[in-house]
Amino acid sequence: MEHARRACSFFLARLRAEIERLRGGVFPGHHPGPHKWLNLADGFIDTAEQYIQQSYDPNLHPDLAGVKVVEAEDLGDQAYDLLEQMLGSDAEHIPHQVVAPFQRWVDGLDIENTIFFRAEHAANYELWIVEYDIDNINGATDSLKAASKAIHWPLLRVTVPGQALGMLPHFAVVAHELGHAIEDRVSIDFDKYDADWQEFVTRVQARIGTLSQDDIIDAKEILSDWLIELKSDAVGFYVAGPAFFFALAGFLEISGRGYGIGRSHPPSDTRLDLLVDHIKSGAPSFANIYKDLGGLDITPEINSPNVMKVSPPDNLFAELSRDLDGKEAAFCVELIPLVKKMGKDIYSSVLLNLKDECADMIYTPAQFLLDWNRHVDALCALIPPIEYNDGGTLKATSLTSILNVGWAALLTRLDDISAGSSTTGDETARRMERLNELLLKAVELSEARRLWDEHQ
Repeated sequence: MEHARRACSFFLARLRAEIERLRGGVFPGHHPGPHKWLNLADGFIDTAEQYIQQSYDPNLHPDLAGVKVVEAEDLGDQAYDLLEQMLGSDAEHIPHQVVAPFQRWVDGLDIENTIFFRAEHAANYELWIVEYDIDNINGATDSLKAASKAIHWPLLRVTVPGQALGMLPHFAVVAHELGHAIEDRVSIDFDKYDADWQEFVTRVQARIGTLSQDDIIDAKEILSDWLIELKSDAVGFYVAGPAFFFALAGFLEISGRGYGIGRSHPPSDTRLDLLVDHIKSGAPSFANIYKDLGGLDITPEINSPNVMKVSPPDNLFAELSRDLDGKEAAFCVELIPLVKKMGKDIYSSVLLNLKDECADMIYTPAQFLLDWNRHVDALCALIPPIEYNDGGTLKATSLTSILNVGWAALLTRLDDISAGSSTTGDETARRMERLNELLLKAVELSEARRLWDEHQ
């Protein structure tokens, strides 16, 4: 027993030292989320140490003392897990410039949950939702209770790719991940699709035979997950504009290029087609502006030519059946026409919700036209889009505007951006790196402009 106590105490002491080391570091944007997470881990350790001390009580039965040690070990293990989940959240991994603007997206979408951002060396964007219930911890210390109370649960952790995939224009995909946090605000009228659902069932049964009630429930769960992704795509589009489409398409091109279809996601080409439909909608549309000012025709494959388009249904069913069971493969194939039909309603419902809840978060073609005329030529002359003149008053450029100006320059004016004096590497890569540096500097200095204005 004594050896177990000592080993656990040593383990907890090492964890405590690691927490103090992390606290001494810098988190991007001086964001409070990671510190609240560290306080929670610290509270687990406080409670674990209290258990160890209680195990020394001479009036406690040896078996109960052993239980206290085991419980202390479990709490220490939970604290260790919390620290692991923070990997990549420090300023060494996340560009410090982007966190405060991302937090404004969070605030603008009225997401009240505690949040923090992290990067990992993986082709992955993810919204991770976590809930810790400390009510079942007997004798939780005041520090653990306070740390838990300070977090607005569930906590949200947004993961973005780091390093090679961590180019600022691609971070527009974060708008999609934040869309997951609000997708439940958007309801879809399923009744109007009853006939389409019955057609889906008929097509599936023609492939694999009669469906049980459990099969119907499973198919509806897949449909629900697909619609969640499309809702989040719609949020991404309305918040980040065409930058979201280009970022998503570029990410899919680099990270997979497959169909993208499965239980949780509809086909990639369906998602891109829907986005392009909305980029082309309106007068003027985002597509009109790209054509008129940049000479660029927007197509679903404009920067993702190798993302696979789904095969005809029979061929697709045969391909998917190699990795999925027959029922799942049939569901995925036959849901595609239904989801395509629902797509327009999904985008319309998301737009209505955003107009009602946070209209100022919607990025419009009119704003894009202003941004292009204000900043694209200057950016090609190596002047970051930091601020703009609005009736004689200088105002800070928003993150969304910077992302869209960045994509406009990347797709239509990259050859006009100096590659610099370095002779290392490919010239195009040097131009893109220079553009990325200019955009990061724009975010940093526009934040400085914003803070200056707020404190005048």
